Amino acid sequence: MRAVVALSVLAVVGGCSRGRAPGGAPEISAVETSAASVDADAGFVSAAAELAVPVLESGGARPLVAPEPAGTRHDVPAGTLVSGSAPGDEGRVAAFEPALVEVELGAFAIDALPYPNDPTAAPVLVSSQAEAARLCRERGARLCTELEWERACKGPDGDRFSTGAIWNDACDRAPSRCASGFGARAMGFMREWTDSAAVWRSDAASPVVRGGPGAARRCGARASAAASDAPAQMAFRCCHGARNDAAVAPVPPRPAFRKTDLTAEDLARIFADVPELGRVRENVRLYGEPEVKNIVARGAPRGRAEGWAAGIHFATSPILWSPELGVELLVAAGRAKKTGFVVALWTLPDGKYRFASSFLFLDDAAPVALAYEPSRRKELRWSACWGCAGEQGAVSLRDDGRVVIVHY
Repeated sequence: MRAVVALSVLAVVGGCSRGRAPGGAPEISAVETSAASVDADAGFVSAAAELAVPVLESGGARPLVAPEPAGTRHDVPAGTLVSGSAPGDEGRVAAFEPALVEVELGAFAIDALPYPNDPTAAPVLVSSQAEAARLCRERGARLCTELEWERACKGPDGDRFSTGAIWNDACDRAPSRCASGFGARAMGFMREWTDSAAVWRSDAASPVVRGGPGAARRCGARASAAASDAPAQMAFRCCHGARNDAAVAPVPPRPAFRKTDLTAEDLARIFADVPELGRVRENVRLYGEPEVKNIVARGAPRGRAEGWAAGIHFATSPILWSPELGVELLVAAGRAKKTGFVVALWTLPDGKYRFASSFLFLDDAAPVALAYEPSRRKELRWSACWGCAGEQGAVSLRDDGRVVIVHY
């Protein structure tokens, strides 16, 4: 095999039908407001200092706005929240974040800022969900649920970040001037308790927190108070009105490998909507069983072809691969004109796909098959000669959530 090109990006969403594929006094000791603790959690600065931050920011983020008075709250109308994140999003925790699930929520109001909802005061950090809820109740309010927090963050347009399609770095210096589409400030800036709980890598439910550094700034990002990187004390904000009881359902498990009945024509239609696959979107062809037998026979020692691949399942039609909870990829091997390919696509809701990775064999259209053992869900291989060095490889999901296709 020669002239191999490997590609791996996480960028563009491609869409196509999947075809035929399947009250009391506060306990002050529990409240932390010291400057040192606030600095450690990137607390607010004064309103006067924030005014010095430039209003206009480049890169497609929502610009900063003027500070609001203490006690401001914003109304969030009833409507549909598309909860969660898209498979392939950077930093996504697939086992804990739903894949764009529609949820109906009633109207509510949310404080503009984390408690005490004052742009000139540092956020109050507390050590428990119960303490956050109690402080909200003392103000005649309640702790926001995680889906209310997410809706206020995403705004009417379902933004990825509270600042729009990307995070506005100025929010790190001026959080109270950083508004979501519904007007809530500083969402995603720091971790906040919510009035929700979920099972996190155990049989016991723990409080869900939202926001935080890095990838946790995404509106759809979820984290658990039981996670190893969760700070001991976190901020919180209060909501008003009837509580929305809708909750995020657990991510359902899937079989490790599922064969599909997608045809070459189906695959060509899918590839046509994925810009990264421009080289292999025409004259797509899938291989058949005789070619699989030849792949195995080429690699088998003389006289041992039978049983040489015992326990291995070979597939020439695309397969749905779930290497871990919450992850599903459509993986296909075939050829287009003179170029062979192994392609991996994230599966999205509504029969759409997103590019994950590809491995192209330029000017080499030798038959290639996918190979796997049902009991080894994290291993998916491809081969043009079973057991032959240099004519096989693997599709892998890395720890950082990226998909790579390698040749060995």
